[in-house]
Amino acid sequence: MLNVRSCAQAGFSLVETVAAMGILALAAIPLLQVTTDANRNAASLETRLLARTVAENELARAMASRTVLDAGISTGEADQMGRTFVWTRTTSPAQVGQLQNFRVDVRSDNSEQVLASLISLKYIPANLPGDVAPQGQTEGDGG
Repeated sequence: MLNVRSCAQAGFSLVETVAAMGILALAAIPLLQVTTDANRNAASLETRLLARTVAENELARAMASRTVLDAGISTGEADQMGRTFVWTRTTSPAQVGQLQNFRVDVRSDNSEQVLASLISLKYIPANLPGDVAPQGQTEGDGG
């Protein structure tokens, strides 16, 4: 004689299946929050990296200039990967033979939060190799 009761009890009941799905759903909620936070952080880091690139580019332009830049505050815009950033360069007063201080702050075009800030010093020599020496002075005189 077959045991009818043992065949009927094989597998999971509806209640057990619903309970397992509920537990799985409760476990999945924190995982979704972690994924969302990771995506948000990645986007923020990308924006900061692009802003730093803008700051480095502007600082490189200032450092490459062979003349003393005017003291004060200069602003401009730069595009990086389809995003517009606003940079502000603050330049200290300097004379030939002195150090000039540069500070570049970069913001998103729709925000006042500084995303990147770089500071550098530049020495302004009296004569650079290849420059024409002032009258009465040769390149070897050094000043």
